[in-house]
Amino acid sequence: MTNRHVHPMVAGLLLCGLALLLPGTARATSARELGLDEMVSAADDIVVGEVLSSEARWQGKLIVTDSVVRVDEALKGGGAATVTVTQLGGTAVHPVIGAPVTMDVSSYVGLQPGERVLLFLEQKRPGMRQIVGAEQGKFVVRDDADTQAAALPVGPKRLRVERGPGHDTVLPRSMPLDVMRSRIQALLAGSAATPGAKP
Repeated sequence: MTNRHVHPMVAGLLLCGLALLLPGTARATSARELGLDEMVSAADDIVVGEVLSSEARWQGKLIVTDSVVRVDEALKGGGAATVTVTQLGGTAVHPVIGAPVTMDVSSYVGLQPGERVLLFLEQKRPGMRQIVGAEQGKFVVRDDADTQAAALPVGPKRLRVERGPGHDTVLPRSMPLDVMRSRIQALLAGSAATPGAKP
């Protein structure tokens, strides 16, 4: 956790609060690589949409960031028009010292307004959604340069090298959004057919 322009006492309180309140399940799921089947099973909502806003605020002695995502397509979960993703971490002005404080958390995933994303979300409490497996649960949807179809980077472990005039660019290999959608739907169909499976 890194704090800038912060009184030492405030920094100490933040460290103590973080140790006490960081959910154990968030640490566990972000500490190891998850398979797509595990992510689909763990997610209460799987949505494709656009990030509309992302704002940090103080919650007690901790900083949390609320990001509102417009839901264009719900692959799993309810049919809400928007979802709010609440994460521990971010930058907010301290209400007492009046200076910006940044709280860096390993499970924090940046959601930038204007991004089109595919998100795997779990509800820790009613109305409070977090991203499954930290960075593993966020995919940025981009148009593939070759096909112009919506695609998801699925690197960085699987990379491709794109040859250009005078240089080579290493880029994450992309998967069409349609392929990811089909895989998710197949896994959901399999789960629904298994007695006792998570709905």
